[in-house]
Amino acid sequence: MSRGNFGFLATFIERCTSCESFDEGYHGATRRPKPVGNWHRKECGMKNIRRVVVCGPPHSGKSVFLANLQRLLPSEHYMLIFGAPDGEWHWSNEADQGLVQNLREKKKFSKDWCGEIVTAIQSAEQRLVLVDTGGKRLPPNDEIFSSCDAFIIISSLPEEVIEWKKYGESYGCQCLAELDSVLHGASELYTDRGDDIIRGRIAGLERGQTVESPVLDVIANRLRGVIEANAEMTEAELLANINGAKLVDHLGITDPSDPYLGVRPWHTMPALRLTAAARRLETVRIWNVRASFLSCAFAAALPGKVELFGVSEGYVRLPEVTPADDGAGDGLEWETTELAEYTLVEYRKRGFFTREMLASAVPPTVNSRKGVVLSTDGPPVWLDATIVRSYAKAGSPWVATFVPVESGRVQPSLGGRKWSDVRPQDGPCVIIHGPENRLGEIIPVPVALLKWQGGGRRWQLGSGEMVADRPNSHLASHGAVLPFVGEALLRIQSGHQSFIAEEVDFGQPIGETICLETREGDDIVFAQRPNRSGLTRFVKNRQPEPCSTVVVCLKKAREGGYILLTAYIGRRTPAEPWDTEWATDQSVPFWNTHALIWGHEQIVPGTETEVSPW
Repeated sequence: MSRGNFGFLATFIERCTSCESFDEGYHGATRRPKPVGNWHRKECGMKNIRRVVVCGPPHSGKSVFLANLQRLLPSEHYMLIFGAPDGEWHWSNEADQGLVQNLREKKKFSKDWCGEIVTAIQSAEQRLVLVDTGGKRLPPNDEIFSSCDAFIIISSLPEEVIEWKKYGESYGCQCLAELDSVLHGASELYTDRGDDIIRGRIAGLERGQTVESPVLDVIANRLRGVIEANAEMTEAELLANINGAKLVDHLGITDPSDPYLGVRPWHTMPALRLTAAARRLETVRIWNVRASFLSCAFAAALPGKVELFGVSEGYVRLPEVTPADDGAGDGLEWETTELAEYTLVEYRKRGFFTREMLASAVPPTVNSRKGVVLSTDGPPVWLDATIVRSYAKAGSPWVATFVPVESGRVQPSLGGRKWSDVRPQDGPCVIIHGPENRLGEIIPVPVALLKWQGGGRRWQLGSGEMVADRPNSHLASHGAVLPFVGEALLRIQSGHQSFIAEEVDFGQPIGETICLETREGDDIVFAQRPNRSGLTRFVKNRQPEPCSTVVVCLKKAREGGYILLTAYIGRRTPAEPWDTEWATDQSVPFWNTHALIWGHEQIVPGTETEVSPW
């Protein structure tokens, strides 16, 4: 990249800072929603069309049609909104189809989800807004059509075309095209009837396939007219400090026609260098960066406040959150798997995730000496960026994110072969934070691990078996040991034992133990801890002591692998006397001379007593 190019972009970024005074408080400013009414807009011309819904019965190839149509449109001037909650997004057509089938997770409409999608459609400012919606004429689509200006019908059932046309026009939308969808045969443009509706047959709309068709060409030309008619800069674009479309021009991308403006993993480091001037700004607004991994890379690298543009939300400021415990967040579920080289953190959303919920998103604690790989079930990107930024600021040596679309693409690092041809059992994950020489590097993560397993924590033994944390485990009350559990387990060989209790010495103090030998005159009490069936012996007025060991206890699972029973910083001790399954002859003598320090463990209120239960 030439010095001249860098200087131009740096000047552009600095010039955009003058917009601070234009609207310092622009966070989802109210934008003009489309008025809803039952009139025919086709009399008004293209300048009154902006939002176009692609509709038709199920299994007609609507999403595949849109994926191919996008190749023919100027990618910086349109956007695609997914009005069906299948969680697949752009990547499902461009990624390796084996990976898609492995990870695909269909979802259902919900009232909140539909409301947010409608808001996104009404608020979208791009020159052309395409909407991919569900295949039934039901209430969720009623609201979506009411928010759009025109529609394109794609139907594998000829009799459905007329019904969808009536349906769309009943909400005041103009019909732009009626297309018959067939798997086999030739594409064909039908005779023009003089009513300004494009009609034809389109063949081969199969997921993952590139379709060449005169029908696509004519529709793309019509939509380019819509884009030209709406050629005005939006308020959000004027406020941007980093403009994704302009950035692409300076990255040397010659074909920005895909949904990600042609951005690939190896553009990560050049993009960060080009926008280095933004590091001097107190607040950086990022607009129209289509590759989510690049937005996340900016969030991790920029020291000041970061705002990402959301379609329905406007600019969303990323909160500063610190990883804690097992993770938290309204509507979020977390799953972590610690392996030898990294920790995989997966998260998914229970329903639609809103900007009001963002401040509650706290990622789980991980081993800070290892890298972190993140995997999620789809947008919003400002949630992903918040989590990436959190781990970067917490000191993770590197952070990567799962980028499934790269599985179906040719990779220079693999000698010009497709990822799926070389690594069919692995998902591609892109490093977006870490040493400069690793930024943009694609690392393989087993697809089996990338599939959601139901939440919680998982690790791996040195002998290879997976270890799962059980619900309501004792680990919840031993938070200090979490960063060391994975490393301790990697030092253990199972020997196919049904029960494992091991003490692992790290060779230097890693924490403090609260299990001490008691002395005459100590103040002793008993109380019940959460998720225990009996009382624990406690000592008051004592202080923790340095400790270099971690104790883990495992039980073999019926389905294979192991279940973590407990883990803590300290020395191996006999089970407490109340534990009828694991207590031994050593339990009572040991716990008559040892105790946990009072005030360092949660207790069940009302269970404290000075009377020994044994």
